Amino acid sequence: MQGYFDAQSLIKACRSGRAMATATAVLMLVAGMIPPADAAITEPVLQWTAGGLSAGIDSAGQAARMAVDARGNVAIVSGPSQGRDLAVTSYTENGVFRWRNTVSPASGTFVGDWVVAAPNGDFLAVGHNINSSGNPIQTTLLRFDMNGALLWRVEPAVGFLPTVGRLVVDADGNAYLALSGRGSGMFVQKYDPSGTLLWSQRDLTGSGYALASSLALSPDGGDVVVTGGISGGASWNTIAYDAATGVRKWQVTAAEGTTAKDVVVDATRVYVTGQGATGAGTPALKYFLTVVAYERATGKRLWRTDRKPADGNDAFGLRMTMAPDGSLAVTGQTNRGFLDWYTVALETTGTVRWEAVRDGKLNTDEIPRAVLVMPDGTTVVTGRGGPNLAGGYIPGVTAGYSSSGQLLWVAFSTLETIWAAALPNGDVCATGGYDALVTCWSVPANVVTPPPDIVPLPTAPASLVASSTTRRRIDLVWRNTASDASSIMVERCAGSACTAFAPVAQLAATATSWSDSQVKSKSTYSYRLRATNTAGSSEYSNTASATAR
Repeated sequence: MQGYFDAQSLIKACRSGRAMATATAVLMLVAGMIPPADAAITEPVLQWTAGGLSAGIDSAGQAARMAVDARGNVAIVSGPSQGRDLAVTSYTENGVFRWRNTVSPASGTFVGDWVVAAPNGDFLAVGHNINSSGNPIQTTLLRFDMNGALLWRVEPAVGFLPTVGRLVVDADGNAYLALSGRGSGMFVQKYDPSGTLLWSQRDLTGSGYALASSLALSPDGGDVVVTGGISGGASWNTIAYDAATGVRKWQVTAAEGTTAKDVVVDATRVYVTGQGATGAGTPALKYFLTVVAYERATGKRLWRTDRKPADGNDAFGLRMTMAPDGSLAVTGQTNRGFLDWYTVALETTGTVRWEAVRDGKLNTDEIPRAVLVMPDGTTVVTGRGGPNLAGGYIPGVTAGYSSSGQLLWVAFSTLETIWAAALPNGDVCATGGYDALVTCWSVPANVVTPPPDIVPLPTAPASLVASSTTRRRIDLVWRNTASDASSIMVERCAGSACTAFAPVAQLAATATSWSDSQVKSKSTYSYRLRATNTAGSSEYSNTASATAR
């Protein structure tokens, strides 16, 4: 953190009325509040922060989600702004304020849900208003142009106690909204760029108590898939619709576990994560972070992967994303006394690439809220985590993992974070907390450097060939693959299928040939090689055999 801000910079930032949260964050880190476990982890460079100035009714309200457009402009949806309204606030990728627009509810107070960026630079946002008891009354969908002007507003009618699953937008600017009503079912609706409802589909599974958790579009925009669970039940409920017409293509409702939480789609498959269960009754019943894959065209179940840490009592998949290379990244929670972060990367076959647990040593639950994978393969997770701030307050944590699951960097926000996004310039921003706090960092690249005291094992020699053209001599040639070897060891045994190899020569690391004159005429010998250095020996090369002349 040294060098982020000097004292004069802090004073100037606070006087500007813009960076109270920044100053608090810097003072927290300067005071040595970074946990010892993260002391060796790279700290990203703080670029800018905004919001977080007031927890009162004069603020923009609690941040819900954020979105980034193609130019790097950031938008945060929050509420209740001014104690009542729904707000969308936008900044440039460098943190310059662009605009804020607010809308008022017909009754109650607004809470933000989702915001997404349309291809033309518009932002769409959805929120819901609640009554004095905290129960949802109505959902509101909004569209703002690139300058913040409100283009339209609609209030979808979905019945009693409406909840929002997710909002997505396609390449043509059409909006798809997943939402639910208590007893009236799970809905998916499509709106065109002018706000006209193009189609609405309802699922009444579970006597109308199906709940939408998330929504995803296929890469070609041909399908839209919604997933969720059944209120009071123990089933995953996933439905694929034709995005153009709204016609249901398939539905799978299955007892995979407690509920499904998120969904992603690639060219051929649909992937759903949530909490899976196996066994029946105590103690046989076990809960996992589970991913299930379905065939995109038919809904046929292809595979299921269940994971939990060896020291975890259970696990739960919360959010999932698709990496640029087509693999999957899932983040969730695991119960190890308190809840800790649990992140798993998988191939599209269900094979696990890596898994990681983060425990910030809070004496309470730590829960990740979002996951994304950057173009360089860094998996980014954000949410509430440790260590505590002074006074026992819980910060937001944003962490980056390498392509092999090694923790690369950790960044801290003064308030709990709920969503994160990557900017086109490579920075990462996270939002969460009062007054629509957003914090952005320049993060290190996805490069894992071994500690200087660790020397990797060399790679094995390759393409070993044995031949004999001279009486009572066998000649070996091979290709070196190691740049860090200190020697090449030659081993020999008698026979073509022998296994009792013994060392016969130690050669220079650069050697690519050797002749063995300690052989008997008309006898067969087999050879193998391996490279060595201070760390140890490589794997063996291929085995080559020859009969001496």
